[in-house]
Amino acid sequence: MKKKIDNNTNEENSKNAKKIIRRNLRLEARVTEKEYFQATELAKTCGLSISDYIRRTALGQHPRQRLSEREIEALFSLADARGDLIRIAAAVKSIQADKRAMYFSDTRFVEQWMIAATQLINRWNQIENYLTE
Repeated sequence: MKKKIDNNTNEENSKNAKKIIRRNLRLEARVTEKEYFQATELAKTCGLSISDYIRRTALGQHPRQRLSEREIEALFSLADARGDLIRIAAAVKSIQADKRAMYFSDTRFVEQWMIAATQLINRWNQIENYLTE
């Protein structure tokens, strides 16, 4: 049993050792003041330090910019709208074909359907306008 504890301890130590990365070498590049501030702004928009940003781009990675609060809100709104559309499609598919034909031949039903669809389309347009402002 003692052997198992020792193995677990060794495994934990090796895991912890893997997490620590020592970076001792430096890469240097001369840049203009404008390039320096541009690089720092790009790093900031990705939520990275300038060192991490430059390391990643030098190694061929493409760090993603973080979404702004506005973009996150719009993304959630689009997800909600997508959910609404899926529920509408599921509701229509669950109705038997003959009953569905009967519903859509009723002008009052079609009118209500169009009002609901128009509200959904208007919400999508609001989200689009919100993102392009």
